[in-house]
Amino acid sequence: MMDWIASLPLGWAILLFWSLAIVRATTTYALARGIAAGAERTSLRRHLSGPLYLRAMRFVDRWGPWAIPLCFMTVGLQTAVISTAGITRMRWRRFIPAMLVGALIWGVIYGTVGMAVVWAVITTAMASPWAAAALVLALAGVAVLVLWRTGGMALLRASRTQRRARAVAGRAGDYIDVGRRDRWC
Repeated sequence: MMDWIASLPLGWAILLFWSLAIVRATTTYALARGIAAGAERTSLRRHLSGPLYLRAMRFVDRWGPWAIPLCFMTVGLQTAVISTAGITRMRWRRFIPAMLVGALIWGVIYGTVGMAVVWAVITTAMASPWAAAALVLALAGVAVLVLWRTGGMALLRASRTQRRARAVAGRAGDYIDVGRRDRWC
């Protein structure tokens, strides 16, 4: 498969990956939008018309056109961002242009150097179990470093502290305000 893609002229390789990204993103968005529509016919209806959800809808509709192209430059966030756009029913006329730009970015990345890097990593990992273990350890180290440098570890600890405070408050019958989760909207 890689040989076939590698034999394509650059323009055709970019067009191939751009097309694949369009199909994947549109399918993900449509499925998420369908799930939200189906949830409206269940007991979840009251949550989908609540103030928090309505604020999330406005937030995604406003900032989603910026988040969608950017998510195509990441690994692992594309599905989450595009699904969120679908679940919160971001308007099609805002989603489509943002998705087309993001898919083009993705197509250029994977059509030029992206697949070469992916296959080099896979080939190296397949060649030696030690190389695969070293790759996993390196990725785990990078993840820990990123969490540490961005304050992610502090957020995880704060979340754990909040859960414990809620549990203690529930047992004691007292109410402790440990902060609201919906302030980001």
